[in-house]
Amino acid sequence: MIKYTLVALVLAFTFSFPTFADLAKSDYNQDVTVTKLLRTSTNSIGQPIAYPHDAPAEASVLIVDIPPGKQTGWHKHPVPLFGYVLSGTITVHLADGKKNVFKQGEAFAESVNTLHNGINEGTEPVKLLIFVAGEKNVPFTKKAPVDKEGRPLGDFPGKQDAPVSQ
Repeated sequence: MIKYTLVALVLAFTFSFPTFADLAKSDYNQDVTVTKLLRTSTNSIGQPIAYPHDAPAEASVLIVDIPPGKQTGWHKHPVPLFGYVLSGTITVHLADGKKNVFKQGEAFAESVNTLHNGINEGTEPVKLLIFVAGEKNVPFTKKAPVDKEGRPLGDFPGKQDAPVSQ
């Protein structure tokens, strides 16, 4: 009898607590819908996400517009950036020749301290919503100098010698 009572108590205890999904639902009124866009511990090239800690934290939210055929230019970020493609398709070229393509409705975590160039290779404008987990008074984008052929110059991790098609 004690065995059955223990089992009943364990089952009652277990099912009396809400599940993770129930907890997420209970955070908002029932008419509110939450859609997960991205949940990750690594960025688009597999680096673990690490938040800066050398200066006071500063968050920024940006809209980036890239016309068809245009590009961001070679650059890197010393802090985590997270993006959401509001419209268009962005192709992010890495200095090692690899690339990632992000389309409307997709979220992504940008590479950190890795040289890259975002190019709108499509026919419609690209509009990105960017969230920066940065540091106060510290630039979150570092532009790379380039030569006449568009190759990055200087001491940047991931630098390559061949240009990426533009």
